[in-house]
Parts: sequence; C-alpha cells; structure tokens
Amino acid sequence: MNGAAVTIGKFNGFHLGHQILLDSLADEALEKGYDAYCIKLVFSNERIFTSEEEQEILNEKYNKMSLECISFTPEFASQSPEDFVRTVLVDKYNVKYISVGKDFRFGKDRAGNTEILTELGNRYGFEVKVFDKLRIDDGIVSSTRIKEKMAEGNMQEASRLLGRPYSISGIVEGGKKLGRSLGYPTINQKLASDKILPLFGVYSSDVLVYNSTGDFSKYKGITNIGIRPSVDDGDIPTVETFIYNFSDDIYGYKVKIIPKVYIRPEKHFNSLEELTEQISRDTKFADSL
Repeated sequence: MNGAAVTIGKFNGFHLGHQILLDSLADEALEKGYDAYCIKLVFSNERIFTSEEEQEILNEKYNKMSLECISFTPEFASQSPEDFVRTVLVDKYNVKYISVGKDFRFGKDRAGNTEILTELGNRYGFEVKVFDKLRIDDGIVSSTRIKEKMAEGNMQEASRLLGRPYSISGIVEGGKKLGRSLGYPTINQKLASDKILPLFGVYSSDVLVYNSTGDFSKYKGITNIGIRPSVDDGDIPTVETFIYNFSDDIYGYKVKIIPKVYIRPEKHFNSLEELTEQISRDTKFADSL
C-alpha cells in the first residue's frame, strides 16, 4: 500500500482557504509519490456544492485526488483522538503527510488539536503541516461568510471567496412549459435536496450545456431561483432558466447554471401579460450587463 498525503476538514465549498490545504497536499503527493486524499467530514445535509459537483471541482484542478466523505455519526464522534488517528489515518490510509487548518479539532469532545496531531504524527510516522486561516479584506474566508454573501444575492463576492463561480448543476427535466407559451421557453433542473441556493430572485446567468462526451457549449440567459409565486408552485424551490437565442431540445442533458448578477426579487404578477412584460425587461437588462 502506498503512503498517503491527506487533508481533512468540513470543506463546504472548497473555497480559497481550503485550496491552500489542497495545494499543499497535491504538491507533497506529487513530490513523494503518495496517494492523495481529501477527507471531508459531513456534519449536515447543506452543501454549497453537491457531492458530484465537489468531485468535479477536485478533478478539474487536482486530477489524481480522491474525495472521501465520512459522516459525523455518534459512533465516529466517540473515538478518542488517538483512536481516530490510528484507525482512520494510519490503518485505513497509511498517512505519511497531512495538511490541516490551525483550528482543526478531532476526537471525542473535540479533544484533539493540531499540537496533539503533531505529537501523534511523531509517534506514528507522519508529517503534519498546519496552516493559518486565509484572510481577505480583513475577514476570514469561510463557508459561513460565503453563505452570507449568497443570502444577500451577492454572487460576485461569493464567487470571489470561493475562487470559482458558484454554480448549479443538474439534469434538465420537463416543466409546465408556461414559458414556451409566453414566448420565453425555459429549462428546469432537477435539484439535489442538500444544495444551498442563493437569495431567491432573478439573475443574469451563464449557461453551460453538456453533450454526451462531457464537452459543453456556453450561452447567456436569465435564471429564476425560488418558488415562482405567479404560477403557484408551492414551497419547493426551483431553478428555471431562459437561454437567449436557443431552441434545442435538451431534456435529459446535464446543464450548469452560473448565477452572476442579482436583478430583482421574485414577485407575484396579476396576469400573464404582466409576467411577460417583466421577463422582457429582465432580459434586456441582463443582456446589457
């Protein structure tokens, strides 16, 4: 079994701070010939990127790194710091190098810290590299900060902290085809239940349409994220996008939506004519950006 270089944490978003740990891991694995693992501790069902999107992110930049997800169950949380290191890091992964953030805690009652991890590394034969939190504009780069920006509809700032555009990937599925009858045919995506969405409303967007070989074509569009109060969709969020100058049938295709600029909140319209007029205004405004 090859030795392994690993990093471990919650990694919600794989933002710029996380990428410091991932870069260190990737460099060490390449230099020493280690296997590379990003171990993600899953605490909740809310994710900035879904599991599939997270693996795509790693593949794009770190094409030889494996994503390993560990659910933070009561049984897992009951391990002592040394039991965790021995059974998970040493026995399972044969760790030789680990990169972690300065505030990393592990083991029962969060008793383990970076000092204890370093001591255990000396005992079990692996190197520990500890990194400070990344700060941008006098604030720590964190998943919480990114989610706050998303909740404000500030996708430019959220994407800046992520180090990549926030996006929503999904398979195109059939809808009510109301947009088509209004002259603005839209695509609807099947959403993962754990996907964190930004502030509900209308956004200018980039749209990537993938073919069967994984290649994509890029288009401009406007995207409504929310519950569509004018068509009484209930309280289940949807993502619906009108793509400019596009009429292909892409049901069943993978599409990635990148919300770029927040245009306006969702609102209820008293008639389809009012809705059509507003879509026209939204489209013209988004096209001018």
